[in-house]
Amino acid sequence: MPDLSSQQADRESAPISRGPARSVAVIGAGIVGVSAAVFLQNEGHKVTLWDPRGPAGGASYGNAGIVVATSCLPIATPGILREIPSMLLSRNGPVTIRPSYFPSALPWLVRLVLATRWSKIERTAQALLSLSRNALLAYDRLLEIVPVADVIHDVGKLTVYSTEAAFQAGATSRRFTVEKGMAVDVLDRDGIYDLEPHLAPMFSRGVLQPHSRFVSNPRRLIETCVEHVLAHGGEMRQIAVASIESRSTSCTVITNDGSHHFDWVVVACGAWSEPLCRSLGFSVPLESERGYHLVLPQPDQSLRRPTLWAEHYINLSPMEEGLRMTIGVEYAGRDAPPDYSLPYRLLGYARTMLPSLPGKHQSEWLGLRPSLPDSLPVLGPAPGHPNVILAFGHNHIGLTLGPVTGQIVADLVSGRAPAVDLRPFVPNRSYVR
Repeated sequence: MPDLSSQQADRESAPISRGPARSVAVIGAGIVGVSAAVFLQNEGHKVTLWDPRGPAGGASYGNAGIVVATSCLPIATPGILREIPSMLLSRNGPVTIRPSYFPSALPWLVRLVLATRWSKIERTAQALLSLSRNALLAYDRLLEIVPVADVIHDVGKLTVYSTEAAFQAGATSRRFTVEKGMAVDVLDRDGIYDLEPHLAPMFSRGVLQPHSRFVSNPRRLIETCVEHVLAHGGEMRQIAVASIESRSTSCTVITNDGSHHFDWVVVACGAWSEPLCRSLGFSVPLESERGYHLVLPQPDQSLRRPTLWAEHYINLSPMEEGLRMTIGVEYAGRDAPPDYSLPYRLLGYARTMLPSLPGKHQSEWLGLRPSLPDSLPVLGPAPGHPNVILAFGHNHIGLTLGPVTGQIVADLVSGRAPAVDLRPFVPNRSYVR
């Protein structure tokens, strides 16, 4: 495989090849959409952002704040078929399925299981690496344009284990990621508490991903990007897009207040992208991974970095707004009401993990991660609509891949060939081969 990191560095040091200025509608104001808007505008294009929820109104706000360099593991690995019964029966595991939703989820779950053969996972990892190995360089470029570097911290990501069995259970995945170039530091008890002395004294094994970054306020990052776009002539429309029409030289965004014409359209609205694809005449198997968080007051004896308790899949992140507890995922459909009993049932584990946690939470939240069964995003021109660029389905690594995806979108609109081979990400691919 070519060294795409060096290719990316060469592209950043070379003058931008600017084509004619275009009017571009970017649908979605999460990290993918706003990154695309910033890079497009930086090349002279006229950008209008569309999102009824406003900047960071979806999954880009409520995540754990982790940017994982060289992330390559899919959302599921071999053996998940054995775990589906427990997902239906347990409400405290890392993945839950509402029993009433299981019949609707079954076709997607079958595709997910078929995509977990190791031969398929190898191809998935290589494709994800082609994006994620450039993630930090893309963030650096974004921060050169938008002055918000104080929100990103080079502290790594920590996973801790309270049992040797759980640590050994992750050995295959750990070895796989190391073989693909992801740096990991295996820690003993002393190594864990040197990094995070306020954790409960129950963790004997740990893994630090040292080259991961932590975004301590994803909303501020995205809002600052939007403010930059607006200050330089862009627009923001806080209204839903119902459908898209495209012709050979123009596109039309249709909302309940009329039709709006552009040269190009970028679909980057996460879990809400599939209806827009249907309006263009094709469909993708997009599912919503429902993620919950609780925010607690920041204790005096807190953490320095995102820290995951592996056995219970509880992550604590020291955000600017407080200590954010994120948990696993729920499958219940995009429009089902929240079930906040899920995070509350796990709150006791968080207090066991960090005894200094205060008693009362500040806020609760539900967001939707857009997920494809093969763990790869949809990225590139829409079938039959070359002026519509698709950029969604980043699963649980949207914050990691947002800026690098934005750069690829800017390449495509500007008439340049991206450094990344986009064939693994086309929407009409086989999702199980």
